Amino acid sequence: MPKLVMNILDRLERFITFATAVMMIILSALICWQVFSRYVLNASPFWIEEISVISLMWIGLLGAAACVWTESHMSLELVVSRLPETVRIWLRAATDIVIGVFAFFLCERGIFLVQRTMGGTLSSLPLAVGYTYLVLPIAGGLMIVFAAIRAIAGVTRFYAGRGGRRNG
Repeated sequence: MPKLVMNILDRLERFITFATAVMMIILSALICWQVFSRYVLNASPFWIEEISVISLMWIGLLGAAACVWTESHMSLELVVSRLPETVRIWLRAATDIVIGVFAFFLCERGIFLVQRTMGGTLSSLPLAVGYTYLVLPIAGGLMIVFAAIRAIAGVTRFYAGRGGRRNG
């Protein structure tokens, strides 16, 4: 894989991680304010709960996409590390392919859901419901790209490092 593509995807992952961290900080402040205002002021803002649920969905899915690129998703590394190197490379590529297939489903069904819910509005905010689900195709698309490039780069790097030999 060209170094430029890898650098761009590294920067994209760092941006996603930064954005989700900022969302978590804002979400924490909002929830603290909601608890304070509910129990101390007896007047809780009605819109914070809906924003919280939407934010958690965005944080979780964008964070999952970033984890695909950094390979910090859940895996059985204890088992995989004991396998022969060739099997490890192909197992990691297969894992990335499975993630990509799941992400394709997430993206495709997410587009469908966004289209179907764009006509309605949220109960407490003047925002189309479809915007809340927009994270599904975004995160799915990112996961597809990240998983495909990881699978291809891992296998090509392995065989390029061995001088093109298949057996060793």
